[in-house]
Amino acid sequence: MAINKVDLTVTQLVNDLNEGLTWLKKDDLGYGSIEVKYNANPNQIAAIRKHPALKDAETSITIFNIIDDTKNETTNKTKEWPYKSSSNRTNTQLEQPIISVVNNETTVDSAADIFANL
Repeated sequence: MAINKVDLTVTQLVNDLNEGLTWLKKDDLGYGSIEVKYNANPNQIAAIRKHPALKDAETSITIFNIIDDTKNETTNKTKEWPYKSSSNRTNTQLEQPIISVVNNETTVDSAADIFANL
């Protein structure tokens, strides 16, 4: 009987997992598997995974999300109605209510003016 000895380091296996390799061929995400890379069978992989430093080690993959920032779209527009910007108010004149006192009585031009000074 021939025995083939394969030395694997924890760092080597963790690096393989971080590069997208899965433990088993049946779980391959397109990056390969440790089972195939080291010509191991599922029982051998199960034994390797029992090592305390590899017990919780899992495949890690990076997914890139490409955002097209070349488009000139504004999604957060400020509503202008019913408000106007302050630049439109530069020529606005304020009207002062006319109040007169005659014989200790106050007269007001409009009903709105009564509540303006409360």
